[in-house]
Amino acid sequence: MSITTYTELKTAVADWLNRDDLSDARLGDFVSFAENRIYHKLRIPTMERVVLLDTDSDGMAYIPADFLEAKDVFFNDAPLDRISLTDLMSRGSASGKPQAFAREGGRLRFWPNPGDITETEDELRMIYFAEPDRLSATTADNSVFLLAPDLYLYGALVAAGVYMTVPPEKIGLWSQAFDDIANRLMDHARQAEVSGSTMSIQSGY
Repeated sequence: MSITTYTELKTAVADWLNRDDLSDARLGDFVSFAENRIYHKLRIPTMERVVLLDTDSDGMAYIPADFLEAKDVFFNDAPLDRISLTDLMSRGSASGKPQAFAREGGRLRFWPNPGDITETEDELRMIYFAEPDRLSATTADNSVFLLAPDLYLYGALVAAGVYMTVPPEKIGLWSQAFDDIANRLMDHARQAEVSGSTMSIQSGY
């Protein structure tokens, strides 16, 4: 069975479970739970985005709504160190070219404080891992789903298995398959990062 759309994914989940009595809404829940697990675990180039950050006078910048995790932050192309907020705050107040950053709620705080860079020619650039658009009736696919539909399938089967009290050993097999695929994707991404190649993974469907 080809799995290239949200609708096909839900059909596949029902087929694997050998159930024809599951509502479309319930199958959608299983997919949503799978997405939660995927986006908590997976960090691959397909999920990377680049954004220019604007700071305020306190040296704070709001992070994008789809932000999952910062990969790199640069000030005028110079990389900044990522440190804990506790470490950053313990350094005290200072102004100037930033050397480090930390997350504070929905914002990033920089040290030293670069001030309001919107009034200067300086540039803060962040490469970050972003959450792809969620699959839905109006979003048939996304970049991660097209790359690894089997990851979504096994994630949804795990969620369905818990809901339906499927034998633990079967849930365990699905969960292990999910982890194996996710780990393989991230291992390949790390290898590509070192070799400089472009990530390209063949779908299993």
